[in-house]
Amino acid sequence: MNLRYKEGSSILDHLNEFQGCFDQLSSMGVKFDEDIKGLWLRNTLHDSWENFRVSLTNSTPNGIVTMEYFKSGVLNEEVRRKTQGSSSSHSEVLVTENRGRSKSKGQGKNGRGKSRCKSRSKYKNLE
Repeated sequence: MNLRYKEGSSILDHLNEFQGCFDQLSSMGVKFDEDIKGLWLRNTLHDSWENFRVSLTNSTPNGIVTMEYFKSGVLNEEVRRKTQGSSSSHSEVLVTENRGRSKSKGQGKNGRGKSRCKSRSKYKNLE
């Protein structure tokens, strides 16, 4: 079974196709536990779902990813993404850092600016 979610398509269609594959296997006598199905479904998702996959896996009760737990999580995530108008689970964050010395800092007697302590956090000026 080499089923992969196609980015941008309906997650519900993907879930139906996924369940159909297991229904066919079941009709041939092949059985899978719900946690195996859940992990298998997890691995069919596109790489853009990586953050979601990790967070959902880490938040499972008793560390067991059941098919139903993962299905409801995936459906909720699709709604969240559509609401945000984004098909990516990656958060876009802009981080800037003030570099160099400000002209407004006090000047010493000899015209040199005050030196900064080396132990000062390098992330203090992050915005």
